[in-house]
Formats: sequence, C-alpha cells, structure tokens
Amino acid sequence: MIANKLNVVNNSRIKLTLILILISMLILLFVRTNNKPILIGFSAQLTGRQAELGVQERNGVQLAVEKINGSGGISGRKVELVIRDDFGVPEKAKFADDELIKVGVIAIIGHATSSQTLEGLKVTNPAKVVMIGSTVSTPELSSLDDYFFRVYPSFKDSAQAFARYIYNHNSIKRISVIYDMDNYAYSKNYSKDFEDKFKSLGGSVGDEVSFSSVTQPDFSTLLIRLREGKAEGLLIVASDIDTAFIAQRSRIIGWQVPLFTSSWAPTENLINNGGEAVEGMKFEQAYGWLIKQPKEFNNFQAGYQARFGNKPSFGSALAYDATMVLADALRKTGGKSEGLKQELLKIRDFPGVLGPFSFDKFGDVKRPCYIGDIHNHDFINLDKLILNDSRGE
Repeated sequence: MIANKLNVVNNSRIKLTLILILISMLILLFVRTNNKPILIGFSAQLTGRQAELGVQERNGVQLAVEKINGSGGISGRKVELVIRDDFGVPEKAKFADDELIKVGVIAIIGHATSSQTLEGLKVTNPAKVVMIGSTVSTPELSSLDDYFFRVYPSFKDSAQAFARYIYNHNSIKRISVIYDMDNYAYSKNYSKDFEDKFKSLGGSVGDEVSFSSVTQPDFSTLLIRLREGKAEGLLIVASDIDTAFIAQRSRIIGWQVPLFTSSWAPTENLINNGGEAVEGMKFEQAYGWLIKQPKEFNNFQAGYQARFGNKPSFGSALAYDATMVLADALRKTGGKSEGLKQELLKIRDFPGVLGPFSFDKFGDVKRPCYIGDIHNHDFINLDKLILNDSRGE
C-alpha cells in the first residue's frame, strides 16, 4: 500500500517535472523566435565601373539600419541587413533576389537601375515579397498592382519637362542624344520621352546613338558622328562614369556644345571623373541641392558624413528613405511579412529626408524635381522644374 502511494507520488513528480521542462522549452523557443533578427535584403551593383550608385544606396540603407537598431529595433527585434551584388546584370539581379528570398528576408531594397529591377521582380512578385526601389524611375513600373514600391518618381513627366526647359531657356532648337542601351528600360524610354516632347515644341533631334558600357565603346567615334548632325546641344543618358567620359571626349574632339544629362548621372563620381568637361552641365533630378532642407535632411547629412566620411548623394538619401519607410510599416505588422504591402500603401506624408512623401494605390510617389547645374566642381540648384504645365513653360 505504502509502495503504491510512493509510486503515485513519484509519477506525479515526474509528470510535473516533464510539464515544467516542456513549459521551459516553449518559453525558450518563444524568446528565441522573438529575439531572432528581422532580415532585410539589399541588392544592387556593388562592383564594376558603374557601381558608385549601388554603393551609395547600400551606405544609405546601412545608416538607416544602424539608426533603427540604435532605437530599439522593430518590435524589440534587431534588423539584420543581407547584401547581394547584382553586378549590373539583369540575370544576376534575378539570381541575387532569389538568394535573398531563400535566406528569409522580409523585403528587399533594390535595385539601383531599372533593367535589373524588372528582372528581379520576376522573382519577388511571384513570391509576394515586397521590393522597394530607391532610384528606379522607369514608367514601365508605374500603375501596377504588385509588390513593388519606389521612393523616386517616374521620369515620364520630368523627362518631358526637361526637354521643355532646354528648348525654352537655352536657345537650343536642335539636340543630339547618346544613351546606354544596357539599362534599356531606363535610358531608351527616357530618350524617347525627351525627344517626343522636344519635337512637339518645334525642336529637332540631330541624331541618336546608343552604346553598351560592357564593351567599353569608342566614344570619340560616336561623338564625331553626332557632331556631324549639327546639333546645338547633347543629351547624355548614362551612368555617372560614362557620362563623365563622354563629356571629356566631346571636349577632346573640339565639340563645345552645351551638355545635359538625366537624373541617373549626378553623383560625386561624375564631377571627380569629368573635371572641367562637366562644368556647366545641366540635369534634372528629384533631389535638391542648396535649397531649404527639412531637419530630417540635415540630421541625415550629418549622420552620413560622420559614418562614411563624405557627403551623401541622391542615391544614399533615397535608400535611407526606402529603409525607414519600410521599418515604419514593419512596426505595424510586428516585424512580419504578412500585411506588409497593405501597411505600406496606407502610409501618408512620411517624413523623408527631402520632405514628406506618400505612396499611391500602386506604390508610386510624387516628388518635386529640380534643374541642377555643375558649378565650381559642385552641384547647385537653378530652379524647380515645372511638371505637366499646360502653358508650355
């Protein structure tokens, strides 16, 4: 009888011990799960001749992640950045995004250019993984109900407004165009929108040539061909480094026409490599120099310079914005991917470094654009660019 009672007591103790062990394991599992970092992916070109923009964007994302973690993370969890190099090749961009998804990222910041983004979306959209572009502006991605968001506006309006500005304010009625065909989704479409508007105003296009940056083209030969078209100005739609080389070659062959470039090129790389050849070059961009900046920009600039030792570019600032707005939406989902798209679509007047912005129902944004100039080896703003102006200004 006594033995039976002891067995019952022992069995109860064993059961209690097992229950306590199970509870401890569940608590430990819960704690570990909730302490697990939130993975955010970043993908862009980080090596090669055209890597500068991707590197700047990576720096902006890193700065944002460090700020987020320094403020306690998201829902008590740290953010971990997982980086992949797309090498500036569309097929490798798709491979990079596939790798990031397999690692378990919640969302991806990328890519730096339009062609790589279009390929990457072939992977991220079917997987329902949010991608946020920092500097992607091709109209091909406008008004689509997908998982792509961007913090830089489509160039549809700004390219046409730039053409109007050049025609009305620079006494140029005939212009030639050279563009990088490797980023076809951006450069070809930009050139067409610009040319169509320029012609509609009464101007003409002397000639248009394309090149592949991969093959290291002979810019002198291309520019001599363009010069024969008797153009009064040259529009360059290319990366910072290629724009700099084209500008230098145009001066070397003695072609002294005014130079213009799209929003893709204006980085410190353009000035450092272009030298005197890019002095006076005008461009359009949804990024303002020497204008009254909100406190968010001043704080960002100071933090960026302290962290990386140089001034931020438009790519750095916009990548920072992309990461911070993503973090804001993730706080509302508790750090989960479920409902992330919906929370991003709800965002209105987010305090970005260049001023507040909102996503429309397709994940697109509107931002003011500016006419910029290179003067004394620095970027300056000349004026705010008028978009969709019915007066033809």
